[in-house]
Amino acid sequence: MARPGRTVRRGDPELYEVFADQWWDPRGVFAMLHWLAASRAALVPEARRRGSVLVDLGCGAGLLAPRIAERGHLHVGVDTSTSALRHARERGVRPVLADVADTPLADGSADCVVAGEVLEHVPDLPRVIAEACRLLRPGGVLVLDSLAATARCRLLAIGLAERIPGLAPRGVHDPALLVDRATLVTEAALHGVPLALRGIRPDFGDLASFFVGRGEHVRMRPTGSTAVLFQGVGRKSPAPAGGGP
Repeated sequence: MARPGRTVRRGDPELYEVFADQWWDPRGVFAMLHWLAASRAALVPEARRRGSVLVDLGCGAGLLAPRIAERGHLHVGVDTSTSALRHARERGVRPVLADVADTPLADGSADCVVAGEVLEHVPDLPRVIAEACRLLRPGGVLVLDSLAATARCRLLAIGLAERIPGLAPRGVHDPALLVDRATLVTEAALHGVPLALRGIRPDFGDLASFFVGRGEHVRMRPTGSTAVLFQGVGRKSPAPAGGGP
């Protein structure tokens, strides 16, 4: 999907530049990202120390910003989109122009790392998970959400959702990059972060109100299946007593 005169291949990050002016439009092409940001933010813990840092991988325009400030974290956003980072900066996010697989941030610099709706866009999932875990302090929390590598997800999140205005722009997802949940959990555990996953879906009543123009926000509800849209939370193993390896 692209505006007249612009052609964007499926999964190309350029799509976010094409629609850069719609990031903060609650009824624009990124509307569902607002709903997911609210659900994701609810999993972010309150800051436990002065100067607590949250690193937001694939932060986009900083949709988490209003809620992260309430939790007492310094919000650092990492993205490759300069236009999105400009929006994020305006909302108080400290922008870092970098690939989420290779950030210029120090080991253990984050009390919380968030990876929301980005893992299904990366070509090397293990590398990005390793990077997220590297950034975490011992005892820090990893929060994520993504789309599962299943036939059901391809049907609903790509085949259906990308054809419904407000759910996802046409062509935003490459089915080859959808996330293998077993790989995700295994890779995080290898780096000291045991993950618990749960499925989520839009509230159907809110969704109906959104489509008839009576509401702008759609709540995300827990569901028993992680086969389409899911969230994950894990806490990095604390440092051994005495500071040993």
